[in-house]
Amino acid sequence: MAYAEKRGKSWRVRYQLPDGRYDSESGFDTKQDALDYGRAQETDVQRKVFVNPKDGRQTLGTWADEWVKVMDVAETTDRTYLSRLNAVILPHWENIALGDITAMSYKAWRAKLAEQFSKNYVEGIEGVMRMLLDDAVEERLIPFNPMPSKTRRRRGRHVAVDNEDTYVWPTPRQALLIAENARALRGDQWYVMLLTMAYTGLRMGEIAGLRRDQLRLLGLEHGRYLRVQWQGQWLSAHAKHEVEKGQTCESIAELRLADPKRAGEIAKLNDVEVGGKLRVGRKLLLPKGFTLVPPKYSSYRTLILPPFLADLLSEQLAAKAHDVLVFPSQRGRPLRVDDQFYGRFWHPALQGRDAEPSRRGRPEQKALPAVKGVEEMVPHGTRHGHKVWLDGQGHPRVAVEERMGHKLKGVEGTYSHTSPEMELAIAQGLQKLWEASLAPGEEEVGAEWAQRRSG
Repeated sequence: MAYAEKRGKSWRVRYQLPDGRYDSESGFDTKQDALDYGRAQETDVQRKVFVNPKDGRQTLGTWADEWVKVMDVAETTDRTYLSRLNAVILPHWENIALGDITAMSYKAWRAKLAEQFSKNYVEGIEGVMRMLLDDAVEERLIPFNPMPSKTRRRRGRHVAVDNEDTYVWPTPRQALLIAENARALRGDQWYVMLLTMAYTGLRMGEIAGLRRDQLRLLGLEHGRYLRVQWQGQWLSAHAKHEVEKGQTCESIAELRLADPKRAGEIAKLNDVEVGGKLRVGRKLLLPKGFTLVPPKYSSYRTLILPPFLADLLSEQLAAKAHDVLVFPSQRGRPLRVDDQFYGRFWHPALQGRDAEPSRRGRPEQKALPAVKGVEEMVPHGTRHGHKVWLDGQGHPRVAVEERMGHKLKGVEGTYSHTSPEMELAIAQGLQKLWEASLAPGEEEVGAEWAQRRSG
């Protein structure tokens, strides 16, 4: 039971904790104030909602160190969370006590973030921060999450919502023109890669991680398909691999690193022999760098290919640009989407380039036309375009979402199913879009005619 003690000019209260020990709080002006506080804490103990005020003195940095140790997420998600923590959250909050984080201090910080970063990046940072504080509440370090609720209405000036869709995605004709520019820049593989992105809706990581053994191209017409099994990522931390029956360092290197020659790196990292027997179920660390990991949200799926794309992919496999991957880099290594990728390939494919003469051993560069209307598109825009094309053809929502690697929620997700006929209709519809894209539009015909007259 709580009791109060006189300490100089103020009062101190002692109250019982859930484990039977006593804690205290000082600085009360009157005995009654001290007793009221102590009895309130003991009431919370009895109701099993007690949060020790002193636990809130733990800093966010200390709590974050504990939090990351118990995260159970995919390698790519783990990397994303750590990046946002180290780059943005901890520099501001690391030495602040959890109990000192208020809604107002959080809002002030968020306002600064909005000035520095894009909306999507800020929302990603908020997501990590919310999980961090929600888990602190669950561990009873703080009584509630001080971050304002997303649904709670706040005071302040009304901000109009901009409903205009500004995301850039291509039409089938624009996708073809981008692919033609890609071929002029780097060759046939890149032409096929751009069309594969547009006509399958694969994410960029899934394109980079597309293995040769994921393609089934023997058959006619609509009997050929592609399996989404992996995505390729460049990791700055070690991924893990659970050994299955019969696997060796070499087979794991081929499966997860797309390079059996890296078996020695796996053996050295885990202190095993390259040709030694591996215990089933053992978790091995994989070297940093390019790694094949499960697709986002574990969105494994099989896609029937339109005939034209199956033919192009067959030619790509015959060229054998890489022993494992379908779309390697120019140097025959795993594809990396970095500044060089954007500066030397992606932006010129969309925005065009001027002609340049040969100099200092560099070959002549022919001029490329810009693809009007998509100059600012990012690679993910081809995935958006794929969804728009399928919606425009009126395919069932369940079949479209399954092809995109999404899961429908609620009753629709429970009772809707994709039939083979739906999948076949999608492949046939994509073939029609391709055939229509081969005919130039009126604007392009007019521009070509004007160019010929001026020439």
